[in-house]
Amino acid sequence: MIARRLAGWREILARPLPRNLLVLFLPWSLLIVVLSLLLYDRMLSDRLEPLLDAESDSLNEGVAVLERHLSSLRGDLQFLSQQPLLNRALRHASASSYAALSELFAEFSNSRGIYQHIRWLDENGMERVRIDGGSGKARQVEAADLQNDSAAYYFVETMHLYKGESYLSRFDLERHYRPDGSLEALVPILRAAVPVFSERGERRGVLILDYRAERLLARLRETSLAYGGSLQLLDHEGYWMLGERPEHAWGFLLGKPELTLASRQPATWRRLQTEQRGSFIDAAGFWTYSHFRPSDAAAATSNVADHWLLLSHLPAEHLNQLRWGVLWRVLLFFSVLQGLGLLISVRRAIDEAERLRAEQGLQVSSKALAASNEQLQRTVEQLQRTRRALLQAEKLSSLGTMVAGVAHELNTPIGAASVAASTLERASQEFQAAMREGLKRTTLERFVQRTDDGLSIILISLERMSQLTRAFKQLATDRASTERRRFDLLELVNEVALLLQPKLRQNDHRIVVDVAPDLVLDSYPGPLGQIVQNLVDNALVHAFDPGVKGVVTVRGQLDEAQGQCVIEVIDDGRGMDEELLDKIFDPFFTTRRGQGGTGLGLHITHQLAVDVLGAELEVDSTPGEGSRFSIRFDLN
Repeated sequence: MIARRLAGWREILARPLPRNLLVLFLPWSLLIVVLSLLLYDRMLSDRLEPLLDAESDSLNEGVAVLERHLSSLRGDLQFLSQQPLLNRALRHASASSYAALSELFAEFSNSRGIYQHIRWLDENGMERVRIDGGSGKARQVEAADLQNDSAAYYFVETMHLYKGESYLSRFDLERHYRPDGSLEALVPILRAAVPVFSERGERRGVLILDYRAERLLARLRETSLAYGGSLQLLDHEGYWMLGERPEHAWGFLLGKPELTLASRQPATWRRLQTEQRGSFIDAAGFWTYSHFRPSDAAAATSNVADHWLLLSHLPAEHLNQLRWGVLWRVLLFFSVLQGLGLLISVRRAIDEAERLRAEQGLQVSSKALAASNEQLQRTVEQLQRTRRALLQAEKLSSLGTMVAGVAHELNTPIGAASVAASTLERASQEFQAAMREGLKRTTLERFVQRTDDGLSIILISLERMSQLTRAFKQLATDRASTERRRFDLLELVNEVALLLQPKLRQNDHRIVVDVAPDLVLDSYPGPLGQIVQNLVDNALVHAFDPGVKGVVTVRGQLDEAQGQCVIEVIDDGRGMDEELLDKIFDPFFTTRRGQGGTGLGLHITHQLAVDVLGAELEVDSTPGEGSRFSIRFDLN
């Protein structure tokens, strides 16, 4: 072994080593580069995918939050606008009707706890009923403190709507001041309103719900924190209502027009306007967004022209950290594999000479193997030809057995007819002699009686021979031609049973035919008759012990549910065990080796059933309980 290795080294060193290493190492190096790029992409995707899924889930949850809250707002607005107390107040403008309506609004405000104000303004914009719920418990505003909001944009917009339509304002801020006049808080408000009509269809003002939107925004913040704190809500101009930083919000209401995404990142803003929903990566990071129209969730019809933009943002700094983290791992993988590739290339260069020598040896072995394969192929072909010849010989043997049986059967009626004819001839001679000597009445009567009896015997024998001849002719024709035609199954089985009568008389066995009458099939009568004959003959030969009188039943019927014909050959003989059942259809397998059995009868039967009829041939047997062969094939 050591000497061979040294020889291999000398052979490699005799070549230009750098060139060999380049040829061996370059494909490996290119493969590692490709694998490293694929690995980088895969690892980066694996680390980004959970983050991107969280972005998408956060966005979907945010949209669901908006839809739930605005749908609830719409439902409350419809509920109050359809209250009978409101219709009563429209019909009877009295202090009692206003008080009852105020009490209803107050109870509703306390139960919901989300409305800053609930108001009904008449057609002139004057507040008729107003409930303030900002202090925690709803209270009715006195008549002296009611205001006229006829110039308010939301009143003007709502008064132009038709019945069934509703209005939703953009976000607004309601300022709350301390007693000393300083600003205490800013409360985000969304105003939802519907026009109010009398029973005669006259406009009688508007119903307005001032929704405290901090609950909606708080729920969005909770959703954002649950998925990493990246959820933002903007209006159609790019102003934040909910931003990455609290100080970015409400720029359009606080006099800070520069606090918009459109002004801070104009390229990103333009891409956000291209589609209704999507995601992309730019210099600022990964963005997932969805345009949300409040009218789709808050009102059946609305005149609100603007829309909201709900987006989730993964900053570029976070993406860069992930990329660098993946990159150094891939570089480490690249370096290790390149070093390993170099070592493998050197080793392969050393083994090149040994491989060439091994190839020469393999070529010699391959030639010898090819010659052996050719000889084996010729042997297999010869075996196939022998097998086909044996199969043909078995078929001819079956036909010869049938010819011998028919000949044996014909001997009986021919002998009977011959004897009857001889008797008639002698009677005729005696009658002629009596006529010469003088005919007597008794002689004439005896001659007529003997003539009638002899003719009857001859006619019966001729009919028997005619039946046998027809059956043999039909079966022989069908098996010779193998043509498809329509035939009566009962007639076919009776013909087969008739030809098997000689063998039955030798062993005292019986064949019982149980075939439905008028069962006409469109199939191949020749192969089917041979199959039935082979199965019955196999039962007569193998199924019964010596001295036992057996019964073989041939049963034929239709399975209308499956559209098939089922033929069964059943014997009450000794049966078969599992080991025998596994081999029964194998060629050349027989239990009567040396006693005239070839082992091809059931094999041919199986081939005829499967290849010619397209049938299923199954066998079911239990030792001591007989056997059942079933042939099942389609009617069409």
